[in-house]
Amino acid sequence: MICFLVIAMGFTPVTAGAATAAYEEKDYTIKSFHYLTVDGNDIDSQAKINNTSDNDIKVTMVLPKQNKEGDWLAYGFTSMETLEAFIEKDKKRLQNKIDIMGSGSCCTDFYEHRNKGGQYIYWRYGFTNLSSSWNDRISSLSTASPSSSYSTTLWEHTSTQGYGKGVLFRHSDWYGKTANMASDWNDRASAIQIK
Repeated sequence: MICFLVIAMGFTPVTAGAATAAYEEKDYTIKSFHYLTVDGNDIDSQAKINNTSDNDIKVTMVLPKQNKEGDWLAYGFTSMETLEAFIEKDKKRLQNKIDIMGSGSCCTDFYEHRNKGGQYIYWRYGFTNLSSSWNDRISSLSTASPSSSYSTTLWEHTSTQGYGKGVLFRHSDWYGKTANMASDWNDRASAIQIK
């Protein structure tokens, strides 16, 4: 089974003095992925991605950009080893490109409802299997600052159950945005990882 993630980012209307300028809220719904790379290798046609089955992709890194057809750009990884190799390379690439935003937010916040609603927990760094009170409960998240850590990953299973599929949010892409989980990921995460 292929797990897809739906993300909606809402923007609060801006108010200036007594006048309120209302902006139409945009819905960023991820219906399908356009993989730019799988395990670091360029995918330049749909035929090539069909040779690497979506079932082989263990972790999808979602980029906040779409192609002309509305598919969300993504990087796919078929193993933890290929993901780790990418992260190490990418950290070096980003090292000089990330502006420190004051002290920044040290932690990723995980919420029980959409749009950062309800109770929340936060996690600073590392991996944890969620406690029974938070297992299958996360509906939205807000990532830590890219000056604090690199990425946040939701895993569908605990480490003792083999992790399952994962969806990764690179902080340099998602900091300041709220990721709302679609039905495929809403209340489905059993473990979280920040690195």
